[in-house]
Amino acid sequence: MEELVLDTSLREAAALVGLGHEALRKFINRTTEKPHRRSLRSMANLYLERRRLQVAEVQTIPTAGHLKLILPRGLEPATEAVKGMFDGWREGRKPPPLAADIEKWLIHKLREEYAKERSWAPRPKRSRK
Repeated sequence: MEELVLDTSLREAAALVGLGHEALRKFINRTTEKPHRRSLRSMANLYLERRRLQVAEVQTIPTAGHLKLILPRGLEPATEAVKGMFDGWREGRKPPPLAADIEKWLIHKLREEYAKERSWAPRPKRSRK
């Protein structure tokens, strides 16, 4: 459910499941003591449907990962390029041109991982004084 909320919004995800957005927020934050069986079934069905679509997309569209596009073709040349880049940094040499692309990719992956950790706790209310 967290991934669905990140992909859409809390309200959209709640509408897809058939819950109120506050109920879904409490479920994601694990503050709901005992979710209703109907809600769990609805979430499970939505999960399976989305996974089925993702599997179908993966099977029909072969794509190369970002690293495969950045690095030289083939496992051995790509591995040597990565090792050479890090060895060069350790020895104080100037990094190769592909280092900038790998840096961008790593930062993108890092941001993705931290985005998944977002807290959906309610924000404190501001006083109207």
